[in-house]
Amino acid sequence: MKATEFKKGQSVVVTTKNGKVEGTISGVDMNVCTFEADYSVDYLKEGKTWTMICVPARAIELA
Repeated sequence: MKATEFKKGQSVVVTTKNGKVEGTISGVDMNVCTFEADYSVDYLKEGKTWTMICVPARAIELA
């Protein structure tokens, strides 16, 4: 298993099809098909906390 690029609790910016989303890494999982790390990112939208799941490292940059 490779070392993960991001750690739980880090502030990040995720690039999506609709723009960029600022959030916090809430979990790190291993994709069993590609053996790459996938991340869960918590972010605020309209005053509520939402979670984006299965976010690949290539779509994430540090805030």
